[in-house]
Amino acid sequence: MILETPKSYSPSSISQFVSCPLAFRYSYIEKRERPPQYSATKGSIVHRALELLFQSEPSLRTLNRAKLDLEIAFDEYSKLKDLVDLNLDKNKFAELKSQCEILVEKYFDLEDPKLIRPVGLELKLEATVNGNTLRGIIDRLELDEDGELVVSDYKTGSVPYQQMENSKMDAMHIYSLLCLENFGRLPSKIQLIYLSKPVTIIGTPTLNSVKSVTNKSIAISKAVETAVKNSDFRPKVSKLCDWCSFHELCPAQGGKIPE
Repeated sequence: MILETPKSYSPSSISQFVSCPLAFRYSYIEKRERPPQYSATKGSIVHRALELLFQSEPSLRTLNRAKLDLEIAFDEYSKLKDLVDLNLDKNKFAELKSQCEILVEKYFDLEDPKLIRPVGLELKLEATVNGNTLRGIIDRLELDEDGELVVSDYKTGSVPYQQMENSKMDAMHIYSLLCLENFGRLPSKIQLIYLSKPVTIIGTPTLNSVKSVTNKSIAISKAVETAVKNSDFRPKVSKLCDWCSFHELCPAQGGKIPE
């Protein structure tokens, strides 16, 4: 099998390479299809419901509206493999809907959506920095009361430990870099909105933080090039292995790397 170096990098692909180079190879180089995961589908449906909510006029952004948007999101996903291939029975499907509704309700404990001024929802941005193409999708880009940019990212999982929190913020600083490259200015604030708690983790991007993630992305792209050249993508055993879809292709899990 001939491996090729990816032409662009996203926060998720960078995180994947750091977490496990072998899983990165299967996901982002060979682009092997992975079965949908319950938690990921739940997060996608909630994200879609909140996206629909912010497409409404501010005065209409109520909890009742959000619940209707959640129903629309479920209807959309009923036609997609992300939900269909989970093969949920009636009880499990009802459990999923209940969990999603709770997350949407908790969102309203954190913010008043009527006061948010979005300028981009599920916003796709891309920039070439030092020969490396970086891309990302921002859940919500908005303007604060002073007209400054704010990057918001919804999280439907549990709040991470301090070490994991820093890695999550790395992705937000990459979004800040994309804003700087596309709009000529840094956001005044970046925030991770954890709906399960609920709690918001806030950071302030700086030129130094952007420089740091730029250097990190350059280092990782070079590491990927070396791994491709040598066909050397090694597994890294961690708690994340429990959620990996490539056990049968991983020597650390009793599998075998394909020739």
